[in-house]
Amino acid sequence: MTHKLGQSKDVSEKTFDFIVTAGLCVANRLSEASHVSVLVLEAGRAHINDDAILNPIGWVKQFLNDEYDWKFPTVPQPTLDNASLIWSRGKGLGGSSAMNLLIWTRPQRQDIDAVEKVGNPGWNWENFYKFSKKSERFSPPVNPSSRGYQDLYNANSVGLEGISMSFIISEAANDPQVLSQSLSPDLTPGLNFHSRRITLGTYKAVSDINAETGARSYSGAAYLLPALDRPNLTVVSEASVTRVITEQQGNELVATGVEFSHGETIYKVYAAKDVILSAGTIKSPQILELSGIGDRAILQPLGIPVRKHLPTVGANLQDHLICTGMSFDMREDANIVTSDLILDPKHESRLRAEFPDVKGPLSVCLTGVTFLPLQTFSTRSQEIIEKMATRIARDAAKYPPGLKEQYEVQMQILKDSQVPDIEIVVFPASPEIFSDKSQDDSNKPFMLLMPSIGHPFSRGTIHIKSADPKEPPVIDPHYFEEDVDFDILVDGWKFTREVAATGPFKDITVAESIPGPSVQTDEEIKAHIKKNLSTTWHACGSVSMLPQDKGGVVDTHLKVYGTKNLRVIDLSILPLLVAVHTQGECIT
Repeated sequence: MTHKLGQSKDVSEKTFDFIVTAGLCVANRLSEASHVSVLVLEAGRAHINDDAILNPIGWVKQFLNDEYDWKFPTVPQPTLDNASLIWSRGKGLGGSSAMNLLIWTRPQRQDIDAVEKVGNPGWNWENFYKFSKKSERFSPPVNPSSRGYQDLYNANSVGLEGISMSFIISEAANDPQVLSQSLSPDLTPGLNFHSRRITLGTYKAVSDINAETGARSYSGAAYLLPALDRPNLTVVSEASVTRVITEQQGNELVATGVEFSHGETIYKVYAAKDVILSAGTIKSPQILELSGIGDRAILQPLGIPVRKHLPTVGANLQDHLICTGMSFDMREDANIVTSDLILDPKHESRLRAEFPDVKGPLSVCLTGVTFLPLQTFSTRSQEIIEKMATRIARDAAKYPPGLKEQYEVQMQILKDSQVPDIEIVVFPASPEIFSDKSQDDSNKPFMLLMPSIGHPFSRGTIHIKSADPKEPPVIDPHYFEEDVDFDILVDGWKFTREVAATGPFKDITVAESIPGPSVQTDEEIKAHIKKNLSTTWHACGSVSMLPQDKGGVVDTHLKVYGTKNLRVIDLSILPLLVAVHTQGECIT
């Protein structure tokens, strides 16, 4: 099917009611009202009907590929021996939803209620729960799993519109219950993937895969294609927004339009109602600063006229860190199929025979998840809590406005033994799946166990370094600047290794291949973790929704302070990071 997109030259100098940068979900919902006009500007290419996106394992070809991935580097991190990490972000219609690892989880009640506690009335669990169902189109399993991680769900809790999601054929990778049976029974209550309020425990999550076609479901498929033929919706790809055009009206700054580039040509387009930024945690603060909205101490030296002094633009950055350095060679007679092996015709043929109802490509994805509170995996949990409490009391007077209040809420979560502080990911793949290396043992099953910290205390920044929009911003996440983050991740890693050394997981492994028996002491473990870290691409907070005097950039209506009609609607507005995978929060 051919879908017509707009052209940059055709929208130049025209006026639309709403201009949206990249946000397909909100563009879809706005354009449901036929009397308003909506323009979407996407910096990447369209990638409609692209197999690298539609194929559930196509993400392997997207990561670090200039065609699909922005590949933003962080500055060298002193706490990681000056290593720089790459923050992958989707480049094209649908953004990162077109290249993520297809897992969908909901946050814990306490995580969302925390957003309200730091000064956002109405942004609580009950309202989130109501609207989250509007972003989910769940398909019940046709052939439910009867072994391994079971396809459990609560029919009253799932949504029936939005991103398509389903349970995939993954028990071959996760059979038997490789993690849950090795954990204490009271930590594995057999959760539905959409339990009403909690995420604690071990369970099988759903994947963003359309059960009818077997293809990836993402914002482009769920929200763009069904709306693309609306006469009041115009979508232009390869149109990179360089700044928001504003004018002063009384005490308010009014967004009258945007400037964008296509190739070497600069265009302008105008907004009668709102300009809505949905460029993500990295690009939204960059666009604001290029527009003269931010800290004058950053803007003035670059020659950017200050339109609104808002010093917290780009601050309060938080990110999940995950340790990728724990890999196992699995027994070949244990019926384990990983993302590597599913491409082998021999394994695919067997699975096709076992699951004849599956349509489209077979998928082995990240679905086995375990969420644990500090008290269950760390023998020094009280020591860690007291250490952070002492640090907060000592340094509170030095904190920027609002950070003490955020930390107080985070401490409540850290002390709560019913709220997860780490996630242990069961990743059915070899260590080289993200690289171009060839594998001598590519016909053998591998598995990664990867702990990830849930509620980091460290805060970083994202700021422009140039007035040139083509220059990427400076990303400094300040990883492990707060010791508590490293303490929690180290204890989570040790616990994960202990679990892997017990049955039944141990019974289906050949050996721990990475790091192997040579890494044993605390110092060796800490050094290994630092060398094997990755972002999980969940960064938030750089345009935080908070009271302005507490570090906020946008209010509870997502309007930038001091402006009449400029809004930000992406994950950058989330003031506190939730412990789960974040695409559900982005779209909801």
